[in-house]
Amino acid sequence: MSYKKDRKVLKRVDYGAAKNSLMGVLAALLVYAVVFTWGQVYQSFELEALIGGGAVLLVTAYRLWLVARFDALHGSGPARWRRLFGVGLSLHALLWGLLPAWLIWRLGTGFNFFVVILYNVGVTTALGSSWMAGLRVRQAYIVLMFLPTLAVLLFAGSVHDWVLAALIGSYAFYLFRLYRGQYETFWHAMTRERRGSVEPKKPVRSSTEVQLSLVYRLAHELRTPMNSLMGMMSLLEDTRLNDEQKDYLQVAGQSGKLLLTLIDDVLDYSRILSRRITLNSDYFDFRAAIEQSLEAFGPMAQTSGLELTCVIDRMLPKRIRGDRERLMQVLNNLFSNAIKFSEKGEIRLDVDFTVERENAGVLRVRVSDEGAGMDPETLRHLFQDRFIEEGQDVYSSHHTGFGLLVCKGLIDAMGGTLGAESVPGEGSTFWFTVPVQMQPDMREAQSLIRALDGVQALVVGAASGTVSSIQEELEALGCQASSAMGYDHALQALRAGHREQSDFDVLFVDTWSRGELALNLCRNVLEDPSLRPVRLVLLATIEERSHAAVQQLIDKHDLVVLVRPVHRSVLRQGLARLMGLQRQIPVGDAPLQTPEERQRRKRFRLMLVEDNEVNQLVTRGMLSKLGYQVKTVSNGETALALLEQEPFDLVLMDCMMPEMDGFEATRRQREMEHSKASPRTPIVAITANTAEGVQARCLAAGMDDFLAKPVHLDALETVLRRWLPEQPVRDEDEQ
Repeated sequence: MSYKKDRKVLKRVDYGAAKNSLMGVLAALLVYAVVFTWGQVYQSFELEALIGGGAVLLVTAYRLWLVARFDALHGSGPARWRRLFGVGLSLHALLWGLLPAWLIWRLGTGFNFFVVILYNVGVTTALGSSWMAGLRVRQAYIVLMFLPTLAVLLFAGSVHDWVLAALIGSYAFYLFRLYRGQYETFWHAMTRERRGSVEPKKPVRSSTEVQLSLVYRLAHELRTPMNSLMGMMSLLEDTRLNDEQKDYLQVAGQSGKLLLTLIDDVLDYSRILSRRITLNSDYFDFRAAIEQSLEAFGPMAQTSGLELTCVIDRMLPKRIRGDRERLMQVLNNLFSNAIKFSEKGEIRLDVDFTVERENAGVLRVRVSDEGAGMDPETLRHLFQDRFIEEGQDVYSSHHTGFGLLVCKGLIDAMGGTLGAESVPGEGSTFWFTVPVQMQPDMREAQSLIRALDGVQALVVGAASGTVSSIQEELEALGCQASSAMGYDHALQALRAGHREQSDFDVLFVDTWSRGELALNLCRNVLEDPSLRPVRLVLLATIEERSHAAVQQLIDKHDLVVLVRPVHRSVLRQGLARLMGLQRQIPVGDAPLQTPEERQRRKRFRLMLVEDNEVNQLVTRGMLSKLGYQVKTVSNGETALALLEQEPFDLVLMDCMMPEMDGFEATRRQREMEHSKASPRTPIVAITANTAEGVQARCLAAGMDDFLAKPVHLDALETVLRRWLPEQPVRDEDEQ
């Protein structure tokens, strides 16, 4: 049905173009007559005027024949009629494009030239609103109409002619943009027409609702085991692990988070299609978020033989205001695409920030790869809502990736712009800009700055992005860094500096170029007495760090090894260790280190209502790690009975449980509190269901806050601090 409707619309468009062309060819005859009779061109160039007039009559007759035979020709084959119509347009444009060029050659830029140029501009502009379904022929029409004139004007040699050429060329460029915009508007309108014809039908709406319900249900089922997986890894972090095991665990944790982003992509795409996407803006450390993403994708890239690097503008504010999860969702999708479609080389992230007002600016993010690139046709339709057509390969790279559609919808919702640039055979660059608010805080680690005062560093064997990143960070700390061409060249530079008393203080050796040569350079530097003042840092992959040769250097020389990709936190921790500075304890962990705070938390009584035994184990482990005691029940009825017998400071309530779910249990608890005029017990929902409206449903049932599975330790601690009273209920009762 939709196909037949499209054919009717396109036929009306073709017929409108035919009618408009009729007016154009009649006007062409009038203009030619005026120029060659009243303009007295015929008297001076009789033979050339007759040849030109004959050509005009032939083209006019051909185009009038197409208009007169429209029904028969179009009915026998629309594609054939469009080809014939395109030939007519091209011949007309070629003829009237050569005419002003001939007039300049013969008579100069006088009255006759300007009459013809005005006609050319008029008919070309009129074509902009005609035959919008075709683009290539209309663009060729512009080229044929104006290129001969531009060529003659540019070669004429006078400033006057060059100014005319600039004006005509500018208008031709404007028409190019106009034609493209009207072409895209036409096909977008056609797409909306197709959707509009389907949406009013009740069965289709019901089917869509069923599909969304299944999507949300699937996401819920996936989040439940992910909560257990992520929770167990969070608890494992608190056990005794060596540095190598911590790195493995960190990568596993970040990979788990990436799996969650895929689940979120499915949900977000459904929300984007239904225009129900919501943003949760807050101030956050964007640099720290990027570093976490680098730690997850770095090993993935290295496994594929790629190098992931990052260069962040040191003027990036400490905290920006935006939706952290959404921004990182977009960045992770771009990382994933770059790794997927690259076979070798470097994947580079560049982050810049431009201040526009006192507390606001524009964030610019670019992800560049050295993959196969995309052809112009693929690039043009990259972010359009085009699905796989019948008969097309599902794994073809010529249709839009699912994640890119999600990214486009999210960036549009943030008021930003998402785009791409690509050169076939050289690679692609995906970029986005987003307006954000900021909290300027450019303070640096003063102890590290003092320790590195005047330090000269040398970087060897690293990718260009790694070199730029190290230089950017060291300059922010008041140091200077240069790079060497190769490992042998670096060793020569170190020895030459020693002889000339201009020593390098720190040497960064990267295994990216040649791992064996990098380790040989490390051994030569560490075992050369004249180079002992040089402090050495090895940059390696997480896999290379566990190699026996690297472990021998660590054990023998206490070598500082940084796992790539290198970012600010990793670099500063390594430099602090290199300079013998004591590592500072993160501020967020301070309350757990004081006996008074831990003792105070032990006095609180918490209840966990959860039917899944693994989730019980995970949540109890998190609460124990934070210093809280908890009593666990597996259903809503038992929870209500226990709340009636003894007081609790806070209840963590799972929403989806058999028999009595968390919503019903909360409603009954609030009714009981109201009837007995007893104090209100804070209830926090914990659920894997993140469908639109679930949070509002929790609050409507009487819950005070909402935690989505998988629950993160920092989010759990934040909620507990927000809702727990200053003193436990039991202490108040005793008083």
